[in-house]
Amino acid sequence: MFSSLIYQIFSQLAVGGLIAVLLVPPSAGKSFFRFCGITCLILLILALWAGPYPLALVGDFLTSASTGHALSLTLLILTGALALGFVIAVVAERQPLQKPLLAGAGLLGAAGILIDGFHGVPVDMPAFAPLLGALYSLVSALFLGSVIFAMILGHWYLVVPTLPIHPLRSLTLAVVVTTLLKVLLAGLTFYLFWTAGGLQAREVLRSFFGVGGIFFWTRVLFGLIGPTAVAYMTWETVKINSTQSATGLLYVATIFVLIGETTSRYIFYTTSIPL
Repeated sequence: MFSSLIYQIFSQLAVGGLIAVLLVPPSAGKSFFRFCGITCLILLILALWAGPYPLALVGDFLTSASTGHALSLTLLILTGALALGFVIAVVAERQPLQKPLLAGAGLLGAAGILIDGFHGVPVDMPAFAPLLGALYSLVSALFLGSVIFAMILGHWYLVVPTLPIHPLRSLTLAVVVTTLLKVLLAGLTFYLFWTAGGLQAREVLRSFFGVGGIFFWTRVLFGLIGPTAVAYMTWETVKINSTQSATGLLYVATIFVLIGETTSRYIFYTTSIPL
């Protein structure tokens, strides 16, 4: 379970980060994009190295003996290659190449995350579960990436004081949107498994309201309620151009999100319900 946890969180954070950085204009400076690109690349490498899937699965994909995990792994490796190309383009100051490489990496990474989420749900689950698993993985990636890389961008206002406010406003809006998507998707998942998931799924959900529900309520408090409140406060501070206050709030959001998403993965691996 530990290797799967590392693989999921690190790969999703890397892909979400690549997508989040797309919202930041070149005025953030070479050092910001270099740092973010290298960070995403390192996260992807760690995910692939520590993950539960052997790299030999890529050979299965190339020989047409493809599985969902083989395709996902191949797409994430290609994402890493494009992320490396992006870092090289930033270092070499080849600005016309940076956005296409970054967009390509984000697109391939999102596809890999979706496929991994779809095939990560056990085959004996209800028919709607794989789709929920795919959405859960993609929204988690966007959620992690927007919160943590918005915090990094907020810190960059100390490095580049003349940086305009609209990049932070864009990423903060992304934080608000992805947080709401997370809340809505969790509610929809709970509802579908309760009403159409069968007796066993309903018993699992019912257990969350007992003593054994500590992980569920930790997930709700730190992963949904906390980030929702902090996202609102961050948006209000960004509207008045208070970058330091916004960055402090985003540090809090980062802690909440890491606790909430880690607990969420534990719930998923023990119950197969993507909450």
